[in-house]
Parts: sequence; C-alpha cells; structure tokens
Amino acid sequence: MQNTFPVTLVEATLLTPRVRHLKLKRLDGTPLEFTPGQFVSFHFAAQGEGEKEVRRSYSLASIPGKSNEIELALGYVKGGIASEALFAAEPGDTFNMSGPYGRLILRDEAPKRYILVATNTGVTPYRSMLPALAERLHHLKVVILLGVQKKEDALYSADFLAYAKQYPNLDFRLCYSRETEKDTLQAFEYLGYVQAQFDLLDPTPDNDIVYLCGNPNMIDAAYELLKERGFSAQQVRREKYVS
Repeated sequence: MQNTFPVTLVEATLLTPRVRHLKLKRLDGTPLEFTPGQFVSFHFAAQGEGEKEVRRSYSLASIPGKSNEIELALGYVKGGIASEALFAAEPGDTFNMSGPYGRLILRDEAPKRYILVATNTGVTPYRSMLPALAERLHHLKVVILLGVQKKEDALYSADFLAYAKQYPNLDFRLCYSRETEKDTLQAFEYLGYVQAQFDLLDPTPDNDIVYLCGNPNMIDAAYELLKERGFSAQQVRREKYVS
C-alpha cells in the first residue's frame, strides 16, 4: 500500500436512501490539498492468497477552505467490497487512502457558459467546485444539471439551490427519470433524462464547455448528442462512474 495515508471516519449521514455522506480526517492531522473535481482512492487488503489489493475511488465533495475534513458521497452497491465496508463503518474506524487524483477540474479558460452534467453521485465534484464557480459568475453563466431516478435521490440539491439563489448566473436543474407527476414539480425540476435538457439549453461549441460525470450510459449518450452539435473532444470533459 505505497503512497497511502491512514484516515479515520469522523461522521457519516445518509443523503438519500442509497447514498452515504462521509467525513474523514487524516490521522496525522494534515489537511488534504486538492483541486475541486479530483478524487481519492480507498485501498483494501487482498481477501485471499494470490488476490490483489482492491482500490475504489470517489470524488471529493469537500469545499476547499471550509474545514480539514475529507468529504465524499458513497453510493451503495450490494456486495461491493468498498461499499459494504464504508456503509457499515462507524466513527473512529480507520482506512487507507491515497490521492488526490484526476483531471476533471476547472481550467484557465473563458467560455460564455459552463454546462455541468451529472447523474447521482457524479454531481459530487460540482459541489466541491461551487466557490470556484462563484468567482467566475461575474463574466459567464453556469448550468448544473443533476439527473436522478426519483425525488428522494436528489443529493446535495440544497447546496446548489442556495448558490442559484445567491447568484443569478447559476442555473440548477434537477431531472427525474422515473417520476411521472408533473403537477408537483417546482421551477427547477424536470421529468426525463438529464441529457434531454440540451434541447432547451441549445449548447454550441462557440459558447459552451460541457462536463459529464456519472453513469457511463448517460455520458455516452450525452457525448453523442454534443458531437452532433459540433463539439470536439476537447470541449467535453468526461469522467465515468463504474460500479
């Protein structure tokens, strides 16, 4: 387990029926230095002779400068080595972690609009990016699209709605793939898959940079729609979450 460091669980809460929010700290007390959009990996010992160490990665939900805690969202996968261990973990339990890693970060670029698309826990890095996005909202627009199955699955929506209320240039949209009742929807809620919002937003390569994070099927479908609109690979940042 080279290049790992021990962390201890400080607090765990359920964000949705199947997503747990974890707060951890390094045992040496050193803050984790990272760029919003990056992820960390948990390392689990091999289970049997001849088996390899198991690594599972999760995007950081931590908001830089808010605390020294390492925050992340964990979706439950039945039988998953990391999922079962981390859902059963209690404050004081320790784990080995490494990182940060990843390139799904905001770069020095000047689009007219960012469109950040996610399904489920794929929205986690966008929560971490909120303060950095706020610094850019005076000269560009940001749309955050979160796709979930049902209303009960909408993680971190309160955080995004709070920023949308404070910053008129930030538009948060919540899309439900398995809800059917239109009459109870609020202004920021929509029925259907999250990539269907492209027809309403009309993204163009000259104005927009698009981030896609979450379910591989969503990412592939969204990327094909964007290519039809003339987007190049450099204008679409992708990170797939594979269970």
